[in-house]
Amino acid sequence: MNPSLEEDRRLLSKCITGDRNASEILVRRFSNLVYHSVQHTLVEKNISFTPQDLEDLHNTIFLQLFEHGCRKLKQYRGKNGCSLASWIRVVAVRVVLNHIRKKGMDAIAWQMKRTPLEDLSKLIGEEMDPLTLMQNEEQDRLVENGIQSLPPRDRLFIRLYFDQGTPIEDVAETMQISVPNAYTIKHRAVRKLKSYVSSMSK
Repeated sequence: MNPSLEEDRRLLSKCITGDRNASEILVRRFSNLVYHSVQHTLVEKNISFTPQDLEDLHNTIFLQLFEHGCRKLKQYRGKNGCSLASWIRVVAVRVVLNHIRKKGMDAIAWQMKRTPLEDLSKLIGEEMDPLTLMQNEEQDRLVENGIQSLPPRDRLFIRLYFDQGTPIEDVAETMQISVPNAYTIKHRAVRKLKSYVSSMSK
């Protein structure tokens, strides 16, 4: 059974006030919708893309929903029976179209380069037996694969903090969480990635 408009409003209200559980619920509930909207828009525009392109746009959309005090979520009014799902679909499509306009029609076919995660790779490599470490390129590939295995919330944190170099205080504000909780997410995500890279390197 689909949530009612009133349930949507309650969820949004909690997200806007910084309720962590509500934010996680929103990401889980609409993650597949966002992926589908991104893919559908790219196909309609005859833009080639990779799974990583979908992932990056997916993360960008949720980042925009939560940043600046959930400004985009606050714009939802639920008028004329418009559901929260419909609103998020509109936001997703706009983000993709804006990206296409900004980068050019061939921009989605980004060059096959790794996300610059040197700092994260150093963290992953700490305390590991040097004999088990693979070449840098292979380790970067394992780190990227490990990121894909993380929950959406952890992936968003990784992209903001390690990829974009956003200060952890700003990450916490963007994700509507406390700074101590941001550090908790950081340590948890790095621990999971260490475990993943270690297991895949054996």
